Amino acid sequence: MPNPFPGMNPYLEDRRYWRDVHWCLITYAAEALQPQVRPRYHVRIEERVYVEPTDRPIYPDISLIDRTPLTEPSSGGLAVAAVVLQKVALETEVECDEPSTVVELPEPVTKGFLEIVDMAHGGKVVTVIELLSHANKTPNTDGHRQYVQKQRETLAAGVNLVEIDLLRDGAYVLAPPLERVQVALKKAGKGEWHYLVSIYRAAEPLRFYLYAVALPQRLPRIFIPLASDDRKAAVLDLQAVLNRCYEAGAYDDVLDYRQNPPPPELSPALMEWLDKLLKEKGLRPR
Repeated sequence: MPNPFPGMNPYLEDRRYWRDVHWCLITYAAEALQPQVRPRYHVRIEERVYVEPTDRPIYPDISLIDRTPLTEPSSGGLAVAAVVLQKVALETEVECDEPSTVVELPEPVTKGFLEIVDMAHGGKVVTVIELLSHANKTPNTDGHRQYVQKQRETLAAGVNLVEIDLLRDGAYVLAPPLERVQVALKKAGKGEWHYLVSIYRAAEPLRFYLYAVALPQRLPRIFIPLASDDRKAAVLDLQAVLNRCYEAGAYDDVLDYRQNPPPPELSPALMEWLDKLLKEKGLRPR
């Protein structure tokens, strides 16, 4: 089944699916760009690893307990026990007390991004393409700090930077200051928007090109800048990439369109539009 939305599908923004969606979008974007930029350039998928914190206390019903004896205390010391992840009823001769709770360690997360390298100049990176994730947009997290640091390094190195934000939730983290973005879009007559693409060309260090898109609109065909001595640019059709990702990922098997999309809440007018659209597609009862 094809993507039922004319543009971005807000149901894909759900944290449960976004990691998979993210990698699909990265992969198909690389596939779309590769034939356009060869042979001088090469598109490669890179990744960064950080930890995604969780503050969820866990109160499991069943678990396994390591039967390895506790370390014997040294003189004047205390035995050290490893807290198990879950509790369990064991068939042992000695009963043990239940742990009070469980401490969950931060989960390592790998996020992909694209680099376009100039093969004519020894594989020099000329463009970085970032697709934002929830972790990037959550302040005071490892993912946010690493993203902002990489963003600064990219700009300082004179590398083109393309930032694609298809998530309505989370803080604003794109390179151009939000205040200037809002003023520029207002002057351009742009009304309500939900998704934003920022393109920085190293050859124009004081300028950012913006694509602002509202939920009912088609995602744009954006230009991808290359080396400063190259007047041509590649084109990335975000809508085509998203639609391919949706179909290849078979997301219609898992998305429940009878429910509202994930937060933040949409305006009443947009909710009415969304409800009508899904009913017309047969995805909600009339």
